[in-house]
Amino acid sequence: MKMNQYGFSVYKVLALIFFLGLVFVLALPQFFDLQSREKTEECINNMQEVRAAAEQYMRDREQLFVGTVDDLTRTRYLRTAHIICPYQGKYSVSVDPETSHVSVECFNVADYPDHVLFNE
Repeated sequence: MKMNQYGFSVYKVLALIFFLGLVFVLALPQFFDLQSREKTEECINNMQEVRAAAEQYMRDREQLFVGTVDDLTRTRYLRTAHIICPYQGKYSVSVDPETSHVSVECFNVADYPDHVLFNE
């Protein structure tokens, strides 16, 4: 086995390169999954913010909220100018007239089933 001046054989160097490549290939899907989780969490946080703004609107005005996310922004109940899903979708806001329960739904829920805001 031929060694270079530092004491490493060609096989050891190749084994190390192979091992590092294998670790990189195995870690790559985990990295992309983290980005997907971050976007899902951002979407859910956005929906929670929209729901809180609609609930505040109803408390302040003592009436049901009938409108869109843009209406909440225009009336300054929602601080973020254009709150959208990280996957470029908008949110739908609906209020049950009997219970005054606010529900917010992401339009991308068909493509991303994790983009669901559960009732508290």
